[in-house]
Amino acid sequence: MTGTPETLGSRGPSVRGPESTLSAALADLEDGCCVLVTGDAPDDAYRVAASRYFGDPERRRRRLLAITQADADPAGWFPEGVDPATDDDAALVGLDGTIRDSTTVAGGPAGDAVAPDSGGSPDGPDPGDGEPDADVAAIRTAVFDALDALGTDDSDRLGLRVGVYRADTLSAAVGTEPARELLREIAAETGDRGGMAHIHLPRPATGDPRDDPVVDEAAEALGDVLDVIVELRSRETAPVPEERWHILGWGTTEWNPLR
Repeated sequence: MTGTPETLGSRGPSVRGPESTLSAALADLEDGCCVLVTGDAPDDAYRVAASRYFGDPERRRRRLLAITQADADPAGWFPEGVDPATDDDAALVGLDGTIRDSTTVAGGPAGDAVAPDSGGSPDGPDPGDGEPDADVAAIRTAVFDALDALGTDDSDRLGLRVGVYRADTLSAAVGTEPARELLREIAAETGDRGGMAHIHLPRPATGDPRDDPVVDEAAEALGDVLDVIVELRSRETAPVPEERWHILGWGTTEWNPLR
């Protein structure tokens, strides 16, 4: 079976296991879900994944990306043809708690809208255990104001898509516990609105994602709002990044191309 439907991301991984149980698991996700995206892959792979999880550009979606790093082409995180600078159904929120000005989003240096690099370890920024350098309340307000501005449309399942890149940088900026609380709030609110939240946490590959204590702690913090852990990888022999899904309560898919 080629399983995960467009409504949940890319064209979908081939899977092992009873088709009926997978279909039931996917049907549950379509009522609102949260996906934690991880794996040893470059930023470009996460851009491809995010653009897919934001859904088919030919279908109306309300899309919000909260990004924690400067990017000369932030529209590249969205599906082709979707630009938060011009699309009323798309929004981009910076780490400093302000929604980026459309002129900055469209083509200027986006670095003014995000906090400086935290200078963490090679595997990612160090968790913020000291005094935070960003205002988590302002970030929360910006994200939820952006959600409210996008409005509500129940005409299509998973019509709301909310992405966060990246979770470890957010932790370094505001502190580990405030970041975990905020991410859970974002995921829960997205699910309550019938949408899909995809939270990105790049990490080195160590086998099962939850063998990595950072991923495991992030999953534990999300708790019952988490539905899927997605692994990404890039291989020299593969023309595009690949993904496999660990669907909680069902099992694990094969590796399949993000296309």
